[in-house]
Amino acid sequence: METGLERVTPRSSSECDIPPPRQGISRLAPPYAILVALVCLSLLICGGLLVYGSGRGMDLTDEVFYLVWTRNPDAFALIYQPFGYLLHPLFRLVGGDLQTYRLAGFAIAATAGACLGCSLSRTRANRALFSVYGAASALTIFFPWIITPSYNSAANVGAMLVIAGILNAFANRPALRLAGAVAAAAGLCLAAFSKPPLYALALAVMSAAPIVAKRAQAFRVMIAALLLAAVLISALLPPAQIVDLVERMEATQHILALTNTPLALPAKLIKDWGSVPPALSGAVIAALSSLALRRFRWFGSLGYVAIALSLYHVWDVSADALDGYMPDFIGLTLVTIAAGYAGLMRDRRDFGLPLIGLLLAAPLAVALGTFNNQWAQLNFSMAFPFLAIFVLASADPATWRRAAALALCVLGPPGLMLLAACYPYSLPASIFEQQIAVEHPLTHGSILVDPETAGFVRSAGRLAPGTLLIDLSGTGPGVNAVLGGRAAVLEWLNPATPSWPDVVWSRLSAEERERAWFVGPVWPLFDRSAPARWLAAHRAGYCGRTLPPITVWGEERILQVWRPCNRPANHPVAPA
Repeated sequence: METGLERVTPRSSSECDIPPPRQGISRLAPPYAILVALVCLSLLICGGLLVYGSGRGMDLTDEVFYLVWTRNPDAFALIYQPFGYLLHPLFRLVGGDLQTYRLAGFAIAATAGACLGCSLSRTRANRALFSVYGAASALTIFFPWIITPSYNSAANVGAMLVIAGILNAFANRPALRLAGAVAAAAGLCLAAFSKPPLYALALAVMSAAPIVAKRAQAFRVMIAALLLAAVLISALLPPAQIVDLVERMEATQHILALTNTPLALPAKLIKDWGSVPPALSGAVIAALSSLALRRFRWFGSLGYVAIALSLYHVWDVSADALDGYMPDFIGLTLVTIAAGYAGLMRDRRDFGLPLIGLLLAAPLAVALGTFNNQWAQLNFSMAFPFLAIFVLASADPATWRRAAALALCVLGPPGLMLLAACYPYSLPASIFEQQIAVEHPLTHGSILVDPETAGFVRSAGRLAPGTLLIDLSGTGPGVNAVLGGRAAVLEWLNPATPSWPDVVWSRLSAEERERAWFVGPVWPLFDRSAPARWLAAHRAGYCGRTLPPITVWGEERILQVWRPCNRPANHPVAPA
């Protein structure tokens, strides 16, 4: 398959004085056999950490959010992410067992990464090496230790398969083109149910790539992929239900005032950039300049500037890691390093710049539509810059630079996953401290947790079975699940969306409001909401119970449950 990734064509002597490089990754330093062994070791470490942690840790925030929709895709009338329809069949296939479900997610991600890695290698001799490295780098999509399958992991897997499909569409062998059509179709299906903005972008790229390349054969492969994707999507959800789903999502978009619109998404990108450290902003400018002005010789040095500024950011946030905090913008840092490295390779005519651009654009496409900072969300998509650096190293004529790039590729994935295991995103303790068995409220069997989580689950477990709960604490839907209650209208009153409590309150009847229990203390953004004002005005009619402390996102929270009690005879009815 001709992808131009490992074939290096030097410029003429009038254009460049650099001597022709040695061809192929097999001649790289360190020796090829050692490189293969190190890549395999990287995969074993990443996979071993995830397998060890598969039966440990219960996240009360994002993970429970995923599991509620996975168990029942129609759990709530308002729906803004349809990933439940995608993951529900897998959840049923494993019998609702959380550990097996997680292991299946790891296997799927590694397989997709291997498929992409294999597609990136032009020579058959190196396909096994690229495949193994693709699998190892793909496991970083579970950073920072959100290991239950989710719309984030599904979107990343979908993006990997779409890129692999596009590459194989240009292959000379019919078998590879067929594999490309299947991979692209599966990727589109995953993107459609995980993140609709990614689906739209994937459709655009798949349609444009064969046209731009003027390859009718590749265009036919993409048409086949689109048709097969339609079949796969219809197998998950019949067309009539898809129409209903789209209508529900459009209504939810309007009711919840979400930012997932063509105009709002660019505005969010710009707004979120305000949180990016200055060093990384400078790295982005330097990297883009080195690529845009690559025809001018001295601008290539800006690639080194981009890499230096990126490494400075790593040094700057290393103190946070030593203090037990997960560093921000690691994914963006890897993207700027890869982009700077591509700028240094400007004197090569055939190292696959369009493909590198596609790999580095994928994390941003996957991140579109997130509630969190758009650029911090790149932490979930580090597989793509790792693979981009690995590809660039295969064409790099500078031995020292090539060795440094390969060292980053080999050490990066296991180092990041070990960091994530020690400082999980929203667990009170590292996975190595998760040793106490408790019953998971949403899945079959038990799960090992840390002492703080065990105390919270055992104390709060089933305190409000079947009760309508309005959680104004912003902590996460896991609190509701542990209490045994049922959420109203929305599964999670997200702490970043101050208007959502009013949406919930407006859709409850007067009787439901009277019977509802509340979880506090009230999150500051919810202070002026209708349910918070109702609770404050009628606190005398509620009895409270304080729960044991639980740490969420690095902050210890002491929650309270308020239930109706001791109501006076003239207690007012909640207004409709």
